[in-house]
Amino acid sequence: MFVKCVSVMVAILLPQLCIADTVSVPFGTRVFIELDQEVVSKHKLNRVGSIVHAHVWKDVVIDGHTVVEAGTHVMVQVSHIKTAKVAGIKGNVELKALQVAAIDGSDLMLTGGYDQSGKSLMALSITLAVVIFAPLIFIKGKQAKLHPGTVFDAMVVQKLDVAVDDSKPAMVELEPANPLEVTVLYEILEQMGEKKVKTLPLQIQMDGEQFDSARVTHVNDVEVKPIPLEVGEVSLIGEDVFVAAGTVDLKKLGKNLNRGFNWFTVDVGGVTDEVMLDLEL
Repeated sequence: MFVKCVSVMVAILLPQLCIADTVSVPFGTRVFIELDQEVVSKHKLNRVGSIVHAHVWKDVVIDGHTVVEAGTHVMVQVSHIKTAKVAGIKGNVELKALQVAAIDGSDLMLTGGYDQSGKSLMALSITLAVVIFAPLIFIKGKQAKLHPGTVFDAMVVQKLDVAVDDSKPAMVELEPANPLEVTVLYEILEQMGEKKVKTLPLQIQMDGEQFDSARVTHVNDVEVKPIPLEVGEVSLIGEDVFVAAGTVDLKKLGKNLNRGFNWFTVDVGGVTDEVMLDLEL
């Protein structure tokens, strides 16, 4: 009877066991994190080693499988803090991502975080001290402050196999690919060095349809008054693939940007693409 019971249980559970699959999460996989609380460079409020409330900003997907779900708590720690001091010395606070739970409950170890420095008033302090020939101990630097909603990234530091539910077909593989792809040309920004950047260089690629205009409609998921892009000459590359260089006014875009990572939506003829702006502001 015992053997029969075990056989029945195995027969019932075997189909469920067979649907389990594993996905390898490689070293360097990026995890975007969003702060849930304010962090200030004041020892009264935060100390080195303090745990900060944060969560995964967007799903981490490998080969069509979600290995870390958006909203999952992330262990983030204050790794360095320096409070603002007199004579214009600015404050500084650094966050370090430690680990996050994968979809099967296993721990993914992380590295990376965020470094935020307050604005320095040292130059002003020194200048005024020279003028009045006295130390200005009452001019204090700005405290570094990170607001809730700040998005930053970390990466997986050790490869890990994660069990995923393979009972459902990967619908993402059945959906047609987005014909629009907009990317930031970071290499052009790097060539500019320390010059003041007024426009953000982009590359716009559209499959199957020629275009002559584009616009930004959302910034950080918030609808904005459409910001037109300057679109250059459109070229045909390959079969029915059109590409052009474009720029967007950073001053107009910057009105809606936050500290940390930002993203904006580009619309070309009703087709949209979300662009991650990997710049620290």
